[in-house]
Amino acid sequence: MTPAIRFHRVGKKFKLNPSRPRSFQQILVDRRISAPAEEFWALNDVSFEIQPGETVGLIGANGSGKSTILKLISRIIDPSAGDVTSTGRIAGLLELGAGFHPDLSGRENIYLNASILGIPRSVIKRHVGDIVDFAEIGSFIDVPVRNYSSGMAMRLGFAITTMLDPEILLIDEILAVGDHSFQRRCLERLDALRAQGITTIFVSHSLEQVQRLCQRVIWMDKGQAHADGDAETIVGMYLDAMEAAGTRRFLPKFVSGSEGTHRWGTYQAEITSVELLNAQDQPQQVFTIGESLRLRIHYQTRVPIAEPAFGMAFYRADGVHINGPNTVLDEVKIPVIDGHGYVDYTVDSLPLLPGRYEVSASIYSGDCVTAHDHHHRLYAFDVRDRLDRSETGVVHIPSRWRHVPGDRSLQHVQSPLLARIAARKSE
Repeated sequence: MTPAIRFHRVGKKFKLNPSRPRSFQQILVDRRISAPAEEFWALNDVSFEIQPGETVGLIGANGSGKSTILKLISRIIDPSAGDVTSTGRIAGLLELGAGFHPDLSGRENIYLNASILGIPRSVIKRHVGDIVDFAEIGSFIDVPVRNYSSGMAMRLGFAITTMLDPEILLIDEILAVGDHSFQRRCLERLDALRAQGITTIFVSHSLEQVQRLCQRVIWMDKGQAHADGDAETIVGMYLDAMEAAGTRRFLPKFVSGSEGTHRWGTYQAEITSVELLNAQDQPQQVFTIGESLRLRIHYQTRVPIAEPAFGMAFYRADGVHINGPNTVLDEVKIPVIDGHGYVDYTVDSLPLLPGRYEVSASIYSGDCVTAHDHHHRLYAFDVRDRLDRSETGVVHIPSRWRHVPGDRSLQHVQSPLLARIAARKSE
């Protein structure tokens, strides 16, 4: 079978100019005193093949060469060494708004992008309605793109790229920008394309999304293909390496059976793990009604976050939302988080009835608007009862029953209604 994409000993070299001249005079001065521009190899001797219909993830640290690979495949840049070949019509979503003419309307940009892909106008007309519906921009489809918000441009770009029958689809981190609802629809659309046999290369720092979408993963490190294999194995190797280096991006420790993407945020602060602990601070996944439950959110920040809001949310397994506390509502003030640490949320006496429950954990801005890291229903635990009883519902409400019998001397007195019923029977 002819590979859809083939890299053979590919290298890509860039020249780094440490200081860009701002005037003609500076050009003359720099010519005398500046050193030659430094060369940087973004890729060095990279070889791999991707077969038609494969969905392949590219992972690795920033600067490891992932985006350079996509640009070489889409022919935005040429290799400095080696050969890159591809078979099939390529559609790429490499950065927000790429390929849009700002003075043209959204509708006009649909036709422009399609014509670049070589798609006949008759085919475009059949897809325009679907593209507009997916992008959810309504009447803005006839407004110049320069007036679009970033979310509108992103939705339109994704809709155009994925609905104009590509044979090879390239996606670079675009799903990290949208809200949760849009991410879910994008992933569903990518699932449909995969079922149709579209070859997809997916670059993302979200290892959860990579594992969900990709059968195979290539781990890029310092411009080279460090490892190549099935998604679970390579992601595990990558996490082990990041943990050893002290920079691990943790996957959730307990993952529920729900499908789809369940994580979003700026990732300026990240939830590195969530522990479910008992009263002795020991990990536990099955709790008893009335037992102590502690949820410990471990975090790592890239920049200091002032007055963050840590939140939890409890759900029954069927999706019923039970409760959603956070530090702002409970007036717990955290001045700043910087580096790593953890926050505990403790329930002294668990009121939940027997069943399966899921938990969300999150770090938001102090106004609870901007998500830095939101893990939606990614952690699960079970509750069992102390006794063999059949209490139903969601929560156990601590309460007491009391019976107050009436005066025995009045027990022979009938109500007027009962007296009337008795009289009719005697007739």
